[in-house]
Amino acid sequence: MVRNPEEPIVFFSRRDFVSAAAGAAAAASTFPSSTFDFLGLPARTVDQMLQDAQVDRIRRYIAEHKEEHIRKVQEDLRQPSVSSWNRGVREMADRMVQHFRTLGCQEASLVPTAGFPGVWASYDARKPKTIVTYMMYDTQPFDETRWSSPPLEARRVRMDPFPEVIIARGAINSKGPNRLVLNALESIIAVTGTLPVNVMFTCDGEEEQGSPHFHEVLDPYRDRLRRADALLNPGPSQGRDGAVSMSLGNKGIMYLELEAHGSRWGRGPQRMPIHSSRKAVLDSPVWRLVDALRSMFDPAQNRILVAGFGDTIREPDAEERELMQVLTTRFRDRLFATERENLVRFMNDWTPEEAAWHLTFDTTMNIDGLWAGYTGPGVATILPEKATVKIDSRLVPNQEVRAHADLVRAHLDARGFGDLEMRRLGGGDEWSQTSVRAPVVQAVLAMYRRNGIEPMVWPRTAGSSPQWEFTRRLGLAAAGGGMGHGSRAHADDEYLVIEGTDRVAGLVGAEQAVVELLYAFANWPGGGRS
Repeated sequence: MVRNPEEPIVFFSRRDFVSAAAGAAAAASTFPSSTFDFLGLPARTVDQMLQDAQVDRIRRYIAEHKEEHIRKVQEDLRQPSVSSWNRGVREMADRMVQHFRTLGCQEASLVPTAGFPGVWASYDARKPKTIVTYMMYDTQPFDETRWSSPPLEARRVRMDPFPEVIIARGAINSKGPNRLVLNALESIIAVTGTLPVNVMFTCDGEEEQGSPHFHEVLDPYRDRLRRADALLNPGPSQGRDGAVSMSLGNKGIMYLELEAHGSRWGRGPQRMPIHSSRKAVLDSPVWRLVDALRSMFDPAQNRILVAGFGDTIREPDAEERELMQVLTTRFRDRLFATERENLVRFMNDWTPEEAAWHLTFDTTMNIDGLWAGYTGPGVATILPEKATVKIDSRLVPNQEVRAHADLVRAHLDARGFGDLEMRRLGGGDEWSQTSVRAPVVQAVLAMYRRNGIEPMVWPRTAGSSPQWEFTRRLGLAAAGGGMGHGSRAHADDEYLVIEGTDRVAGLVGAEQAVVELLYAFANWPGGGRS
């Protein structure tokens, strides 16, 4: 990673990539050749752990109650909970509280916040290990006219190659998976009378808004949460082809809105748009905003030009290099499989292996949208009085959201753009990371091994989430995963697979994997923490 504070490039250079690859090749005998080489137990021990007669009884119970479990999924999906529309979120929160009470949680209640309520619940099984589980119950909005099946009816339909799926908003993100987990937990209790681990449930009704108030949900319970062993989020994680991509963390996100306005600048139109012919004699706030953006980033060179923006980036450590070595050799043909239909070539003509390194270790500066003046149909020849842009930066260890927003503000001021208004948006999720050797990650790998899947394990995903609240503020190791598949989150015809294929688990297999995952972690030798 380039670290020279005098150099504006903050990305992993081709030279660094080649150097890292050469170093890995020179020490090939020290690198794992398989994801499962990271497992702390022999395969035979893992299989024995998950072939317990009690676990088999739970698996049979889930299969026997399949129709009941499908109905419960459908009922939750039929309750709207669109946070951006303020539609049904409180009602869905009440449903979650009732679900936890039905499960047998000793505590289950709404947690008031400055926004939509969160939910807290706790199931004390009086077992040695305790997990925290995170659930979001709000969803994205939808345009029903674009769906093949009404998004709030949760119909069971065929969708090739799957014999049966449920189409609904929230099917995979994340009300469907929430209900699968609850179905699995209810099945364990029905067969054994209790759970193999203690569980604390923390639920957010505003994740689609950037989780701006989720910390308020956690605040009353932080001391208890710190005593847990791990954050464990089971759920369908297979791709359409049955493969699994698993990440050990995520990038942070800095989300900003910049606005140039003639009245603050003292130039151009002051109060309203003016006829575009006056551009011959007036300055344009729109071009001023464009100039400010170009001072921050050079797209031709793929360089962030904000001074100090890359100074704190941590070099990839030995474990991350090991993981990337496995990814770029053993899984090279599967890298970016889901993106291939939507791209022609990578930036700078990188190979997929090089792109994987950049995706994992580079920070970003992206324009999400630029607005200025008339946006309707037809022609409107105006010189706008203002222009607004939204930008996001995905931050890697050890970049921090607040500090880097301050760097952007300082950059604008130093280059004469002090009149631009800067607004900080979203919850400001920070980066998160867990070691592949943490017991909770090992338990997830054990579950996959039993199901004949070797996952692609990335040091972190390129996206962002509130996971840092658990890993960095509470000190918990974090992992998630499971069998089953769903897709089209945030898009039309979002779905969850009910009847799978020979490679993709259906609802029954997905719920059985939740059971296997909990028992693997409960029985993993030693403490829960890494």
